[in-house]
Amino acid sequence: MQTPTVFISYSHDSDAHKEWVYQLACRLVENGVEVVLDQWNIQLGSNIFKFMENGLTNSDRVLVVCTDNYNHKSNEGVGGVGYEKNILTAELFSSQDTNKFIPCIRDVSTKFKTPVYLGGRTYIDFTEGGNFDSNLTQLLHELFAIPLKPKPILGKSPFAPMDEDALPSIRGESSTMFFSNRFSSAFPGVRGIQWFRQPHDAVERLQILFRNPFVFHESTPIWWWRDGNMYINSFDVLAADTVLLDHQELVIDELAAVNAGAYYRSFIYIKTKPSEPTGLYDPASVPSEVEHCGYAREEFGIFRGRPVTRAEYDDGSTVIDGKVVHMGREVELRVRYVTPYNLLIAPHGSPINNDRFDQQRSELLNSLLRGEASLDTLVGAVLQLPKMSRA
Repeated sequence: MQTPTVFISYSHDSDAHKEWVYQLACRLVENGVEVVLDQWNIQLGSNIFKFMENGLTNSDRVLVVCTDNYNHKSNEGVGGVGYEKNILTAELFSSQDTNKFIPCIRDVSTKFKTPVYLGGRTYIDFTEGGNFDSNLTQLLHELFAIPLKPKPILGKSPFAPMDEDALPSIRGESSTMFFSNRFSSAFPGVRGIQWFRQPHDAVERLQILFRNPFVFHESTPIWWWRDGNMYINSFDVLAADTVLLDHQELVIDELAAVNAGAYYRSFIYIKTKPSEPTGLYDPASVPSEVEHCGYAREEFGIFRGRPVTRAEYDDGSTVIDGKVVHMGREVELRVRYVTPYNLLIAPHGSPINNDRFDQQRSELLNSLLRGEASLDTLVGAVLQLPKMSRA
C-alpha cells in the first residue's frame, strides 16, 4: 500500500484555526499519511510561492480547508489563497475529472460551502461540533483508497463450472453468525468475560478462530478495530506468542474472549507486549507518538529476512552492500508495535462497527492500556450500542 502525500491549503484566519489545521495534519501523519504543511515545512527565508507550487503540483491529494475567509479570498483572488486558486484552477481545467482536491468544510456560514472553482465537488464537513473522528476515518479511507462500504466482490455465475482454486462462498451466512460459530469453537463454554493470560494458549485459540476458510468471495467477515477499522484477510503464527494479522506483528500478552449477551455482540480483546524495535528509526519519537495515539509503532518492510524502511518499501528498492537492489514482490509490509498495544476483533456486522463509537472506543482502549479502566467498562459501552440492521 503506497503512502499518500497530502498538501493542506488553508487561510490563516486565527491562531485557533491554525491550531485546528495543525492537529488535523498531526492525526493524518500518525495514521500513515505524508502531509505537506506550511507550519512545519516553511522556515524563515523560504520561498513561499515555490512551496505552494511544489506542494499543490507534487502531492497526491490536496485538502482545501474551506472557511468564510478562505472562500472569499479564493473567489476574489486575494493573497496566498488567491495564488493557490490560480494553480488549482489550471489543474482542474486540464483534468476536469480529477478527484485530487478534497474540500474540508470548516465554519462556513454561507449557502455555498466551497470556493466557486470547487462548486459541485463532494466534501467532508468538519464544521465545529461535528464528529471529528468519524470524519477523519472517512478521510483516511479515501486517502488510502479503501471504501468505507466496499462494493461486494462480483460473484460467480451459478451456471459456471466449479473452480477449485476460487475462494469459497459463505452461502448467505451473516458475518455475525459466522463469527459466533467460530467463537464458540475457539472459546467453548465462555459466558461473560474469560481471560487467557498464557500467550501460547491465546495463540492456539486464535488459530482455531482463523482456521481456513475465513475469507470468502462475497465477503471478509472478521474485522479488527483500534483507531480505525479493517477487514482481516490473512493470519499466520510467527512464534509461540506472536501472530501476524495481515501485516501487523502482534506479540500476545493477554486475550479476553467476551460473550456478553446476544451472539452478535461477541468480540475478542487482545493486549500485546512491546516488540523489539527494528533499529531503522529514531526512538526519540516514541514518547510523542504515545502521547498522541496511546502507543507507538514502526512501519517497515521485510526483504529476504532483513528489515527495510517504509520509504524503501514504497519505492520498491533498497541498498545492500552499497548496491541498489530491486525488491519486487519479495518485500512484505510489516507493522511492529514498540510499546504496549491493544485491539478488538469482531464480525463486520458487530455493533462495534459504528462511526459514532470510534472516538469513545479509542479513548477506552487507551485507558485500558494505561490501567485507568477495566474491560468491564468497555463491555458495558458495547452493550449500549445498537444492533446493525443485518447482524
